Amino acid sequence: MKGKFSPAPKAAQRQSDDVVRAILAMLERGELHEGDVLPPERELAQQFDIGRNTLREAIKVLQVYGVVDRSPRLGTVIKSANLDHIMGVAFSSMPLTRETFDDIQEFRQVLESGIASRVAERCGPETIEKLEAINRNMASAGDLREQAAHDYQFHALLIDLGGNAVLSRTYRVLGEPIQRLMELGKNARGTDAAFRQHQALIEALRQRDVEAYGRLLARHLAHGRRYLPEQSRNKD
Repeated sequence: MKGKFSPAPKAAQRQSDDVVRAILAMLERGELHEGDVLPPERELAQQFDIGRNTLREAIKVLQVYGVVDRSPRLGTVIKSANLDHIMGVAFSSMPLTRETFDDIQEFRQVLESGIASRVAERCGPETIEKLEAINRNMASAGDLREQAAHDYQFHALLIDLGGNAVLSRTYRVLGEPIQRLMELGKNARGTDAAFRQHQALIEALRQRDVEAYGRLLARHLAHGRRYLPEQSRNKD
């Protein structure tokens, strides 16, 4: 029927997903670069041993992610080889559900609490000044989105202190949904509570009090879960 979406068969969908993963892996390994032109459709389908319709579904997904662009003259061209940007785009479209946001907040609790002692040990006067400036900017920002951006920047700086590039990268890939979660908290209670809690964290870091910092951080992150959307969880 015209206008009705017909999902691909499960087997074809799995094959399409495999193609997407394979191309992303080639980007990660540096085998594909921005501006590269993929082989013609028929040849590419043969390489992956799939039908052309299945290949087209994979290309559509890559277009949505911003990985490729279709040119009538050239064919399928790599538009972006920056995987952090690509995955950030993918995560930015995550649905606004209680389940999704609760998972993100749980991830934050595990990540930030897990490196709390290292952060407290490494935080020096220069970083303290940066954290205080970010916190002041959050308090004075004129709209919720800007407040959330400063809140995210505050926590991203703390994570960078942990010295683990993979953790820092993962946090930035999830930046958009994390900031949307933070924005919900600002909408529910303004910035006053976040500002005070951030100041308490800064003071614990200034004193190099690892125990106090870890305790305050866990309380701060748990407090944020109060403002998750109230949709019921999907138990299936």
